[in-house]
Amino acid sequence: MLACRLPQQEVLMGEVLGGPYSAVPDWPGRDASNVGHARITAFLVLDIQQSREKAEYVRDRIINQPVRAGQGGAEDDIVMNAYSVTIGPETSVIEPAIDDTGEAPVVVQTPDLLAALERRIADIDRIRLAR
Repeated sequence: MLACRLPQQEVLMGEVLGGPYSAVPDWPGRDASNVGHARITAFLVLDIQQSREKAEYVRDRIINQPVRAGQGGAEDDIVMNAYSVTIGPETSVIEPAIDDTGEAPVVVQTPDLLAALERRIADIDRIRLAR
């Protein structure tokens, strides 16, 4: 875990967010230069935060999405605070929840989003067990 030294104390990165969480979410296969991975990271930090419940909700929606084309609809869209996620079997779109931000929608690989959520859940569990 990364740490920085301040006068008379050591602060674990992410501690100001309620616990020693990774400052930048990581997951197997994450590529910092990938635009989709950067958007997944922003989604984890701004919307999922340290909430196991939110991470599980999005993960379960990915896992339980309609198998056949045409069964989707409004339920395939998840609107959170900063971002809206439209889940597809192969790709998903993460876009600003409010259109006036100037950010463009970003297409991400659904398996990458799922891997990031699974890792976030594991990280949250690890921290909770350590307490």
